[in-house]
Amino acid sequence: MPERSIYAQIDEIRDVLEKREQRFSSLRGHMASEEEEHILRLKCALRTLEWVRDHKDELRTLAREL
Repeated sequence: MPERSIYAQIDEIRDVLEKREQRFSSLRGHMASEEEEHILRLKCALRTLEWVRDHKDELRTLAREL
């Protein structure tokens, strides 16, 4: 199975994050807390993928040096 491009992964996480944030606004209590944690994890994953996308040339150079 071919790996998805980093761009596809970023788009997918953005879509899921948008839907989760819309859903979060209507939740209360424990469910809201769990959803908030999930949203935070999605945001972290998104930021990580965006950083990798923006620094892929530097990462390739570093990998060659190792």
